[in-house]
Amino acid sequence: MAYSADGTRLFSCGTSKDGESYIVEWNESEGAVKRTYQGFRKRSFGVVQFNTTKNRFLAAGDDFSIKFWDMDNIQLLTTADADGGLPASPRIRLNKDGTLLAASANENGIKVLANADGMRWL
Repeated sequence: MAYSADGTRLFSCGTSKDGESYIVEWNESEGAVKRTYQGFRKRSFGVVQFNTTKNRFLAAGDDFSIKFWDMDNIQLLTTADADGGLPASPRIRLNKDGTLLAASANENGIKVLANADGMRWL
């Protein structure tokens, strides 16, 4: 589970009893699912790792790639394969500013993806 950066939105990730992965946003006051994000494989290869940034984006490692959603839209925004070399369910972590994303890679490696601001910082 993770809160958005401003602490107002709660997200969780899991796997159904049928083995299907999902990310949901919760309505805390009602204890109910507010929205379920689309775009995962029917059966994930492992535990899906996810993270949030800047109260706007969700990212998850799934299907040998990193998937991104706008928090306000359940449809998949984009996918990045980081030029290959990612495991089936890469572990990911975004920095506080959302400009850099570290992902686990094959052969005990780490790949760092950056947006334009992150590239300037690097």
